[in-house]
Amino acid sequence: MVRKKSTPVRNLRNNTLQILTERVESLERERIQRENSSVICLEVPNTDDDDGVLEERRRGGRRRRHVCEVCDKELSSKQSLETHKRIHTGEKPYKCRVCDKTFNQRGNLTTHSRTHMLVTPYMCGTCNKACLSARDLKVHLRTHTGEKPFKCPECDKTFTQQGHLTLHSRTHMLVTPYMCGTCNKACTSARDLTRHLRTHTGEKPFKCRECDKAFSRQDGLTVHLRTHTGEKPFNCRVCDKAFSDKSALTQHMGVHTDLRPYKCDCGKAYKSGNGLLYHKRTQKH
Repeated sequence: MVRKKSTPVRNLRNNTLQILTERVESLERERIQRENSSVICLEVPNTDDDDGVLEERRRGGRRRRHVCEVCDKELSSKQSLETHKRIHTGEKPYKCRVCDKTFNQRGNLTTHSRTHMLVTPYMCGTCNKACLSARDLKVHLRTHTGEKPFKCPECDKTFTQQGHLTLHSRTHMLVTPYMCGTCNKACTSARDLTRHLRTHTGEKPFKCRECDKAFSRQDGLTVHLRTHTGEKPFNCRVCDKAFSDKSALTQHMGVHTDLRPYKCDCGKAYKSGNGLLYHKRTQKH
């Protein structure tokens, strides 16, 4: 007795799927034919005044789905939109269990938690600076390379980070959506507004663990910590002299040039801001 060759399971599945697909398509065609045979002509309402349709046509037929109602920014998903809204509401649902600091994103909390565990897995190969994330390391490396990949299309000014370019762009558009409720100062970002408010409240949330000195901004604390560690990451390319902050390096560069950008109303000019300040004090300008 000759046994029939068995059909592979995969082939059976493929054939069954094809048969079912063809059957569904056939039933769909029959349904459409029945509907078309009994169509009653109705007046088509004018939808040109519908804001959604106009918006869709204006944007080339693509309707924007996840749009912030405050700043009109479009996000890629509903979850991204909900996270973005916290910038405007100030909501920070993720809280650090060690110091009670709060964050608007879980990833920011994760990065912050490493400061308590002393986990710094990303190390700079040039100055041995330890960074908490790959992104922080990538941005830091640009301080050595001088790379500024984000360019303003209006004035050709360049930046090391996309966020800095975004804030700068608002100066061309005169967009200042963040207003201080105390003095009506307009800020270009929620972060700038938060920093500004501390000038009214006197808040200094960034504290040094070595000497308990406090600062209103994180970058102020970062520069201060170098007085304890001796770190000087900013090097002069002419004489190799090193500095703990970038502003000191910028001021030092005047030694190698004839530029005197700090000018007094009396006509005298100086290479540094300290020189100008001393001049004004001694001359009582």
